[in-house]
Amino acid sequence: MPVQKIPASTAEELTRPVWLRAVITVVFAVVAIFWQEETVTLLKISIAGFFVLGATAVWDYAKVEAVPISLRGPLAMGAAAWVLSGVAVIFVDTATAAAVIAAIGFAAMGVAELIGGLRARNDFVPARDQIILGAVGVLTGLALGVGLHLDPHGILGLAGMGVVIMAVVLLISGAGLLHDAKRGRASTR
Repeated sequence: MPVQKIPASTAEELTRPVWLRAVITVVFAVVAIFWQEETVTLLKISIAGFFVLGATAVWDYAKVEAVPISLRGPLAMGAAAWVLSGVAVIFVDTATAAAVIAAIGFAAMGVAELIGGLRARNDFVPARDQIILGAVGVLTGLALGVGLHLDPHGILGLAGMGVVIMAVVLLISGAGLLHDAKRGRASTR
């Protein structure tokens, strides 16, 4: 089976949103895993920041002309779910409520990315990354749903585990896109 390459122009357009989402994801993962004094306030602010900023990166990705409609629609819906979850989590008072909202946000984006990735995987090579990200998002949402009884440290730990996997996938994807974009620039010289 031959390796399918991403067209250089598409890679060029997708590089920025993928790297932006990767950086946002890495920052959240570092906070979730290494911050020692977790409080409900930190939990709420970090989840809100991750969801809202991550949604902007997903939206930037979905707006790229090369992204097929079959992927663009679900990504837009997932980004909307993240924005709503990010805003909603600010208004809760308990770690359990924050975990419920985070679980809904991760699961909603996960389902959106799974659906979009499965629909577009044959026509759009980068959609395969959405399948992995979607599966991890759904599993992170399920883990948060199971861990509703945990304190802020535990909730951030569960979210952090999923987000670390997402960060690795996004960093690898971003590096591949950057390579393909440079390959395209080199061939036009």
